[in-house]
Amino acid sequence: MGGSGAASVIVVGAGVFGLATGLALAEAGFRVRLVAETVPGRTASGVAAGMLAPAFESVLDRPATDSLRLLCASRDLWPGLAGRLGVALDRSGAAAVGPDAWLQDLQAQLEALGLEVRDAGRDEMQTWTPGLAPRFRRALVTPEDWRIEPQDALAAMASRLKDLGGTMEAGALSDRNLADSPGPVVLATGADRRLSALAPELALLSPIKGQILWRADPAPPSRVIRTPGAYLLGSGGGLLAGATMEAGRADLAADLKAQASLRGALAGVIPGLPPEGWETRVGVRAASPDGLPLAGASVRPGVFLAVGARRNGWLLAPLVAEIVTAAVTGEDRGRWAPRLDPARFAPGQGRFRHERV
Repeated sequence: MGGSGAASVIVVGAGVFGLATGLALAEAGFRVRLVAETVPGRTASGVAAGMLAPAFESVLDRPATDSLRLLCASRDLWPGLAGRLGVALDRSGAAAVGPDAWLQDLQAQLEALGLEVRDAGRDEMQTWTPGLAPRFRRALVTPEDWRIEPQDALAAMASRLKDLGGTMEAGALSDRNLADSPGPVVLATGADRRLSALAPELALLSPIKGQILWRADPAPPSRVIRTPGAYLLGSGGGLLAGATMEAGRADLAADLKAQASLRGALAGVIPGLPPEGWETRVGVRAASPDGLPLAGASVRPGVFLAVGARRNGWLLAPLVAEIVTAAVTGEDRGRWAPRLDPARFAPGQGRFRHERV
């Protein structure tokens, strides 16, 4: 596998889509060359909570509302992937804490979708996060939402890719370089649209800036906590809280106003959190017009896309990798491929107009 006689493929991008897709292609027998300007841990995928959360995402994020089954299908691919990577998969579930009216609405929506959810009382809540504001007397818990540690998973993907004969290079390739590639090219370039001459579908993507906060904490929450204005969880030996969603922004500058809003939401949940000592982490993600990724063949022959994760890149990575790998090999792409087909936004007959590169 991945030997000198194997077909070659170039993957551009070292976020979770690029690494997961490169790994799937290597497991399918391709000799993978992954090229990226940014190392895996510093991509937008590294500035993330690693939540695999089809339940709460379906009721808290409008673009995900009609995609529950697709999200669950991708989540269910994670145990196999995590097992191959040798990384832990947290399946303890997630909780929602907030005003009673908000919880009642969430519960009604989750139950209407057929998702498992239960009540948790104050004593149980205290075992997760002892500092929760006393006005919160109940929470909702769903076992449907899982989590993976992003930095660990990115490192494990890179390591396994190399074990399978893949290479990873730091740098950038131009559209002209890639157009001359004798083998398939997979673009997993996130919000970067510089290669849109090679794959015109990239012009559909818009950036979304996200900021998260982290601080060292000897006793971070033992499970993911969702609130009306933020989430918090234990990650990397500390407390991780997020996240802003700043549509149309592609800068990596820390924004004090956005941070203040996030800290205000956190203070309402855990009043004892000190205002100082926070580290800000910023990433820029890409979003398609419907909030779902572009996964599959570009209009440009030999070019394939794995982009546009919006806020569910970690959750959707295994499914995107599976669909793109099937598209490259010419195999059946499965039932979810049409939902993520890059051609779904094309004018006319569903294809972009060919242009010379």
